[in-house]
This record gives sequence, structure tokens and C-alpha cells, in this order.
Amino acid sequence: MHETELEYWLAWNQVPGVGPSRFYKLQREFGSMKQAWLAKAEELELLIGAKAVAGWRKVKRHWDGQNEFARLERYHFKVYCYPDVAYPANLKQIPDPPPVLYCWGGLEYRDQVAVAVVGTRNPTPVGSFHARELGAQLSRQGLTVVSGMARGIDSFAHQGALETGGRTIAVLGCGLDVVYPPENRKLMESIAGQGAVISEYPLGTPPLAGNFPARNRIISGLSLGVVVVEAARDSGSLITADLALEQGREVFAVPGNIENEGSRGPHKLIREGAVLVENYQDILAELAIPQLNRDELGTVQTSDLTDLEARVYAVLDREPVHIDQIQRKAALTAAEVNFTLTQLELKGIAKRFPGQLYLRDR
Repeated sequence: MHETELEYWLAWNQVPGVGPSRFYKLQREFGSMKQAWLAKAEELELLIGAKAVAGWRKVKRHWDGQNEFARLERYHFKVYCYPDVAYPANLKQIPDPPPVLYCWGGLEYRDQVAVAVVGTRNPTPVGSFHARELGAQLSRQGLTVVSGMARGIDSFAHQGALETGGRTIAVLGCGLDVVYPPENRKLMESIAGQGAVISEYPLGTPPLAGNFPARNRIISGLSLGVVVVEAARDSGSLITADLALEQGREVFAVPGNIENEGSRGPHKLIREGAVLVENYQDILAELAIPQLNRDELGTVQTSDLTDLEARVYAVLDREPVHIDQIQRKAALTAAEVNFTLTQLELKGIAKRFPGQLYLRDR
């Protein structure tokens, strides 16, 4: 897109009350966003209403396109507009896709093969583990992991992808120059270096509550499917799942402990027809994505374990098991089990959780 027209796409994107629907209506009516910007207020009011025109007048008084370009350059941010070839193809398929995407990092063609992993901001240790594992496993299979960089499940999913050297995309509900949540600054930098942080909101936009439902349609829109890991029945993650269905995407859910409030959302989705996920292969199979042999590098060869390690490892499961139960099933002394679990942890194939709970890490 020519820089002159881009300036007006950015300008209109700043106008309150002009969402994607009105934005594209202006483009169709005037042929370009520059011509729309230069139109008479009376013409605009017929198309977008008096309130939006008032917002246009306010932005027009202080708009400086060159200053906006300078700000983007200073932060090393890119801009993708809907007509651009590099604009995400998956996102073009959804109703009212964002006209403008601000990006820190870069979008690539391979990001079309993406899966979103979302969930509660207050996960259990097990939920955090599952999100991180799914992020890592999907990444090892060459998929891009998409999420919202929120506290909890989102952050763990991003971290899993980053740890395996894969690509991950974070979609924000604020401007790219606003770090939210603030403790995720380093995570945000890592995502930008290994994938992309994107937002439809102009620089400086605060993380207002109303921004996040709209943000969620981009998370699902970028993806072939959405996986929900721990979420309450009224969670924003279920909004993302609903949007995914509306967009023709697959919905997946990880079941959990029936006593856990965070299991209610995934269980509700499963009752409604979501694909139950026990491992990443369930996701690949549903999406008809072939499994890569590279994942075999992460499998455990029990021949490499000592007899004690093999006995304890065989007792471990993908759900947490209490150390007393491990001891009974393995028919070993408490000292033997404690020592062996420590060795399995050091080898990276067992994980410990609070309350003397352990699970198989591979």
C-alpha cells in the first residue's frame, strides 16, 4: 500500500466509533480512505452516523501522519492492512476482520498453520503444565501457537512454544506500546523476537475491558482451531471458543478434575461437541495435520532408565499421582521412591507439584 493511503488507514483506525464494519463501508463508498478522510461531514454522517463523525472531527484536529510513522519506526513496529499480501490469510476469512494490524516482530506464511491455546488467568499447577506442554508439543510439530499473552494459561502456552524454538503469536487488547500485564514485559520481548505481538488497536490504547472480546475474535481467526485449558463457565476463553465455531474453526477442550472450577468450562464445551484433548496428537488428527518424526526425539527410552527408575516411571501418569500411591503401586520403600523421583526430575521426565504430587513429563 502506498504510504499516502496507509496514512489515512491509520488515521481512520484512530476514530472512535469506526469499527471494521463502518471502516469497510467508507472504503467501498469513497474508493479510498484518503477520499473518505477528505469528504464532507454531511456525506460521512449518512454512512457512519453523527457520533462517529464527531470522533472523526476530533481526530482530524490533531492528526499528524508523519509523526505516526515516526512513532512506529521508533518502536520498530510494522503495520499490515487488509489489502496487503502479507496480511494473515486466515484472518481475511472471518466477518469484519481488523482493517489494520500493528505488529512487533513479523508474520510469516507458515503462521497459517496455527492453533490457539487459551484459558484461565488463575490456573492450577496441572493446568499450567498442560498449557506449556501443548505449546511445546504443537511447536515441535511446526505449528504456530497463538494466544492472548494474559496471565496464566496464555502465558504458559507462549512459553512452551518459545522453549522449543517455535513460532508464537500474542494478540493484545491494547496498543503495542502498552505492556499488559506489566509483568509480561520479558515474555512480550521474547515473543516479538521469535514470532509476533499484534494488535488492532492504535498505539497508546489502554487495556480496557471492552477491548478483549474483540481481541478474542483475532485469536480464533488466526487459528485453525482453539484449545481451551481450564476455564470457568463464564470465562472469556469460552467466548473465544464460541467465536471459533462462528468462524468455522475447530474447538478443543482439555478435561480436568471435576472438583476444579477451571474444569467446568472445558467440560461444558465437551458436552456441546468440542473435541476432547488428551494429547497433541488428538489436535493433529482432528485437523488432518500429519505428525512429524521430529517429535520422536522427545520420547523416553525406558532402556536408558535403571530398574528402579523404570518401575517408578511406569506408575506415573499424565494426571498427578500422590507419592504414597506411587510407593504402593511400585512396591518400593519411601526412601527408594523419593530418591528415584528426584532422579526422574533431573532427567526431565517427571514433574513435581505441591502436595507431593507427581506426573509424567513426557
